Amino acid sequence: MVKSKFSSVRSRLLPARDYLGTITVAPFLDGRREQILSTPFFPMQRKFVMKNQSSSRERMPIDRREFIKDAAVASLAASLGLHPFRTGSSTLLAAQPASDGLDVAQSPYGVCAHIGGGEEWDQMPENLKLMKDAGIRWVRADFSWNNAEWPEGNWHFDRLDRTVEETNKLGLQVLPILNYDVPWATPAYKHLEKWLEYVRRTVERYKDRLRYWEVWNEENLQGFWKEEPDGANYAILLKETYKTIKSIDPNLVVVFGGLAGVPVDFFEKALDSGAADAFDVMNIHPYRGGMTTRRRLEQFASEIDAFRQALKKRNLPAKPIWITEMGWATPPTFGEDNTLVVSVALRKLYPNQTPKIAIFYDKRYDPAQAYSQSDFYNYLPDVYRGNASLATFISVEELGKISVKDFDMLIMPPSETFPSDCFGAAEEFVKAGGTLVLLGGVPFYYESRFDEKTERYVQTGPNPNFEKNLDALRISWYAWWTRKDVPEEVPAVVAPEFANEANGYSPAYRAGRFFDGAKLKDGDEMISIVNGQNESFKASSACIYKFNSDYKGAIVISSAMGVDGVVTNRSTVANQAVFLSQSYLLAFANGIERYFWYEFQAPERDDADPEHHFGIVHQQLDPKPGFFAYKTLSKARPAGSRGDKLTLSDDLCVVSWDRPDGQKGWALWTPNVPREIPFEIDGAVTDAFDYLGNKVSVPEDANKLNLAQGVLYLVGPNQISAR
Repeated sequence: MVKSKFSSVRSRLLPARDYLGTITVAPFLDGRREQILSTPFFPMQRKFVMKNQSSSRERMPIDRREFIKDAAVASLAASLGLHPFRTGSSTLLAAQPASDGLDVAQSPYGVCAHIGGGEEWDQMPENLKLMKDAGIRWVRADFSWNNAEWPEGNWHFDRLDRTVEETNKLGLQVLPILNYDVPWATPAYKHLEKWLEYVRRTVERYKDRLRYWEVWNEENLQGFWKEEPDGANYAILLKETYKTIKSIDPNLVVVFGGLAGVPVDFFEKALDSGAADAFDVMNIHPYRGGMTTRRRLEQFASEIDAFRQALKKRNLPAKPIWITEMGWATPPTFGEDNTLVVSVALRKLYPNQTPKIAIFYDKRYDPAQAYSQSDFYNYLPDVYRGNASLATFISVEELGKISVKDFDMLIMPPSETFPSDCFGAAEEFVKAGGTLVLLGGVPFYYESRFDEKTERYVQTGPNPNFEKNLDALRISWYAWWTRKDVPEEVPAVVAPEFANEANGYSPAYRAGRFFDGAKLKDGDEMISIVNGQNESFKASSACIYKFNSDYKGAIVISSAMGVDGVVTNRSTVANQAVFLSQSYLLAFANGIERYFWYEFQAPERDDADPEHHFGIVHQQLDPKPGFFAYKTLSKARPAGSRGDKLTLSDDLCVVSWDRPDGQKGWALWTPNVPREIPFEIDGAVTDAFDYLGNKVSVPEDANKLNLAQGVLYLVGPNQISAR
């Protein structure tokens, strides 16, 4: 695949609540930018350590999804000692009394947990009890080949036996992943006889307790597949594995190996190479930045639909789609790369003064709403925190008339866009002596213009004035696709001059876009803060253009993308809870049948590596807000809920569903600016709470809701509609 400009390899305070008469959900305004890479960043490193009918081409009828679901429910029930009965053409479980078995069979709530090793192995019972408390009923875990055979010919299942016993003991169900090569059979699809022996031994051992089997993990990534990923080669492995599993028990359910991101081309090639009849459930890992705008929500829906259309095109519309990995990491070093750049610039440009700083923060501007004000304070020395006389948040109108008479420095939200109609003011600000701080990639690459209809600044596409804007500010950039002999990416290293200021901190990104001083004039100076370098290459990825010619100000610029979650799945611990709630609700509304959060327990051995911080409980098992968000979600939308519907506008998201207790459930939030929205509520509200489980008082005559990005749950009304 030809790489786009954004191609890259993986990098991977509870809120105040104010209920003033109407219903208010705490705003989390520091959501993160959507994933704009063609293939997202994914959790990878730790997975290497921790370390799923007949085969005829006969098409099933249109109710195939219900057939598979009913058969799987009955099969799972049998494995749990329950007795199904038949009504009409469907096999169902006795609804009374309610049981763990029925809850597991119907539950869409899963989590990834490496319970085969590390902390999660040592603390498995404690982990599983917390999962159950949160309403989680499914645990996705590696049943890797080397856990069953090592060395060659030495078969041992003690670890896997304990995993199955401990989960079954608590009424939880494992989704096992059959995966990865061993040294004597690499790549596995070229050593099928040995691979299938591992599959046969493992499935036969657990077939009465484990009914679903996932076949490989992220086979579209070379790190997991070992060879260059190819859908046709995966189809070879999947077809033979499917035949083997079905020969053991035709009622076992085979799950397509979870695809990293949304690689529809890879999936279609696998389908057309024979995989179409070799799985029962489709499976994706659509990692992304926070879904904080309508455009991002629509993109999420369209990406899921692309897989559905690929199935439909091949007369397979009824195959369910699962998400078996998606989540947001919360590394403590989140944002430190930008903090380093800004702090160095302040010391270098203003060594003997405390400059007045303007921070552009207008909720009508898409990149701004991806952050909270506290995020920007984190870039600055403590003297600025909460001090409006030194750090002022300005609107787009104020940006359009910014002056050095009022401010010394202007900090823009990390982004490659800029409000197009404000560029002239920013240019004059720099000429007159002001410092413009541009973070988050190559600036001005995208055009952002005001949309009269939505009253927001909308990114309309590539900026037709891109080169003109860069020329005006004397910014010269390059990358591997613009110059020969430039690497796609190299490690990012703090320039020696600022090593002491970095205090041992190493940038969390790899540099792939670089700057030089080719457009500077006599008297101007370029100061590199961070370099991208290896043994044969060195260039600046974050720098200061300090002008002392006809321009008197400065430009501070960093090409690091995603270090504040702009394009990657990183967030604050508070936002992780918001994104968890939203992503599950949106997934269900878009037809996803089961969703496994990545991951449960965070190892937390490396503050900078996001892979260590995806968990919703800490290393010592104390919960993050995300744990309470999961528990609240499973309470608001219990197992067995159906009929999820999404109503989406620029100002509002409303998701509704039918609960198994006969009541309707509702989730409401705004993807944009927090605001009061008039509503009509038909029917009594029997329960109301925010996404962390805090009770909300609902006046009987309430006709307005104050909504933010945090989800508000209501139970009971027959209909809720914005007026």
